[in-house]
Amino acid sequence: RADRLLPALDADEVVAAELTGKHGTVVLEKRGNDWWMTTPLDYPADGTAVRSALQAVVALDATRSLPPGEVDPAELGLDDPEITAALTTGAGEVVELEVGGELPLGSKRAVRKRGEEAIHLCAGAFAAQLDREVDAWRSRDVVEVLEDDLASVEITTAEDRIVAVRSGDVWRLLSPVEDIADQDQMRSLISELNALRIRDFLPADADPAEHGLDAPEYRVVLTHADAAAAVTLELAGVADDAGSVVVRRNGSELFRISDSIRPRLAKAPVLWRSDTVWPVSTWDVATVEISSGDAQVVLERTEDDELGRVWRLEDGSLADDVGVRRRLTALADLEVREHDLVLPPTEVVGSVILVVDDAVGAEGLTYTFYAPIEDGGLAAVTVSTRANVMGVDAVTAETIL
Repeated sequence: RADRLLPALDADEVVAAELTGKHGTVVLEKRGNDWWMTTPLDYPADGTAVRSALQAVVALDATRSLPPGEVDPAELGLDDPEITAALTTGAGEVVELEVGGELPLGSKRAVRKRGEEAIHLCAGAFAAQLDREVDAWRSRDVVEVLEDDLASVEITTAEDRIVAVRSGDVWRLLSPVEDIADQDQMRSLISELNALRIRDFLPADADPAEHGLDAPEYRVVLTHADAAAAVTLELAGVADDAGSVVVRRNGSELFRISDSIRPRLAKAPVLWRSDTVWPVSTWDVATVEISSGDAQVVLERTEDDELGRVWRLEDGSLADDVGVRRRLTALADLEVREHDLVLPPTEVVGSVILVVDDAVGAEGLTYTFYAPIEDGGLAAVTVSTRANVMGVDAVTAETIL
């Protein structure tokens, strides 16, 4: 560290930065763990760009130091610095640097700490990290949300409207039908939205109609569970030759993103409905009650000091762990072959009640199975948490029971 220009400066301790260069002045401040641009725009900053700039300053090495009077500062561009940087730490210390223009033969730059006369020559690559266009400081994230933070997701097209709300740990559809949403579809959508990056920003005076946003093809509204404002994305219907599509965020800001999100948004409404009877996690099941005909068994999951996690019968004896797990896995994977059936006139062939360590409740999750109407047909099943009679594979139902 002997040659470091600022050996005592730690990038993680910097809470504000004012950088002036050929592209104007940018003021950045740290809010919690995130960086925000306050000048010339009030806008989330690209954290990677900010951290790179700070690290470039912290890592500055003086290849040569010139004592006062040895050289004229004007000859090194320090009478009118090309770049100035003022960094403020959380302790209130302010470090200011003046950077001259690029010197011939070696691309070095002269750097002087504000208030000192000594001049230091440094490798000039760091300057590109400090002097960026305004858009290069702006965050490229389209959205930044966690699944747990969302209360609802709404997707609207010219023909369809999909509305899903989060209830506990489960996504439920309100439209086009009231039912359980496909959990994987919802998580994939949120993941893909978070992965989107802004390719380039359109001018503030750009006309939305010229970019097809007078009648957007898709409209996505993400509503937060807390008081945070909802995020609205409107996507134009035509992608350009580079595979980009124009997006309007929150009714005003226009930018281009990759058109990769369109296949997810274009899925037919029926595909947002869960084809899993119920998205239960077998690991969270605490007790199981299986009834079939006149037979009934109740099993409880316990923790044993020697055996670990085991299943026991009501009398305390060990249950067939493999058999229990096989049935639970079959329940978790039970697929819907047909939706919205009429409750059949056939007899109830059995039921399963699960008490789950989550938001289902202490009353448990009840599956009721009905015999197929005809040989080789589907068995009907209802679940206490779902208003839908479903058809499932009869052999799988018999295996569970």
